[in-house]
Amino acid sequence: MDGSDYLSAHSLVWDVIFTSEGVVDKGTTDVMLVAMNEQINLPIIEVQNWNTLHKGQKVARAGFTSGLRFIIDISHSNKNEIVELNNSLSSFVHSLCAISIVSIAEELSLPMDPQTKSRFPEMGRMMVSVEFTNGLGYTDAASIRAAMSNQTKDTKNGLDPISTGKGSSGKLFSEEFRTMMSDSSWFRRFTTREFPEDKDGNRRYIDVRTDGAEAGLLSGAAMGGSYDFAFDLRNAISELTENSEGIWWEKLDPEELTLSPSLIVDPSEEMNSQFDPSKFYHLTTNSDKLIENVSNVELEQTGDTSNVEDIEYDSSRLIRGRRIRRQVGVEQGLAHGNESFIISNHVIRPWLADEFVNCLGFFLMTRKPKFWRNGKSTIQLIQPFSVELIEALKEPL
Repeated sequence: MDGSDYLSAHSLVWDVIFTSEGVVDKGTTDVMLVAMNEQINLPIIEVQNWNTLHKGQKVARAGFTSGLRFIIDISHSNKNEIVELNNSLSSFVHSLCAISIVSIAEELSLPMDPQTKSRFPEMGRMMVSVEFTNGLGYTDAASIRAAMSNQTKDTKNGLDPISTGKGSSGKLFSEEFRTMMSDSSWFRRFTTREFPEDKDGNRRYIDVRTDGAEAGLLSGAAMGGSYDFAFDLRNAISELTENSEGIWWEKLDPEELTLSPSLIVDPSEEMNSQFDPSKFYHLTTNSDKLIENVSNVELEQTGDTSNVEDIEYDSSRLIRGRRIRRQVGVEQGLAHGNESFIISNHVIRPWLADEFVNCLGFFLMTRKPKFWRNGKSTIQLIQPFSVELIEALKEPL
């Protein structure tokens, strides 16, 4: 890959975790915003602050900043430029920095395209993000103030797909579905200011405070929230593969020797398993009622009927629940004795991953339309930085 090859629709995620001393110092965020910004010569899409709780605190309580996350635009950078930036950020040293980690974020289309489904990992990390409405749709000042006052707290509670406490959303999903997710972390999202370049082509920020005369990197109050969490589909894939033998597929006949073996996987019959996608929230809830509610809220907020049409179309694609008959053969490496492995990797994994992401996408679209802006929610796959990953994701500009 040379300088003419580029990435698109991906971003670099740079996490800096504060030292224990830095966490308790209110001035750390300002200091680190400046220090981190000086390491970057590419556009910063947004900044997130990692908001954690003291031991024993409830989720609705105000937390404290344990670190910062920079989302960096690499859509017009070639491999060498990205690798050079990664080396710089990974080796970042500061007295208030405990850990510096670089990852690659890939925004997932909803539903996912076939190529993404085919390479979707069995385990990793994801980030679900929403953008606040800031009272859009309300007409009186009191209601707008109330909406803006409550949106961060309600999002901190309601966006986490794992937590089952009061105001949380984990209870929408089955216990089995929740076992595929763990270790969620809350982030507040901030947009960044655009400053003119200096004579050397750099953008530098004098001060990061937004309440003073010299406004800096952050453009103001939080514009949304995110949850980063781990996912692990292995147990679900294994259970579906093992329990579906004799129902969705049969092993190859050992008496039938052929150079081109093939078998059919037909999942049309629903399995008595909570890992069967037919049991997922987006395919079991009253989806028509939820979509109607989102459409009505959109009309109240914008009055744009074309947006409503988009909502109805996009949501309908997420709840199709297709159970497609597949054939696997020598092209997938099928041979006597490896049927389970081939079916697991080429049929069950991409299908389960697709419905897992569809379920989360439907949740983002319908959970809190009065607080979360329609069409601005995203699901991103977060993967550790590697040159091999950059090369695998490359696209000509």
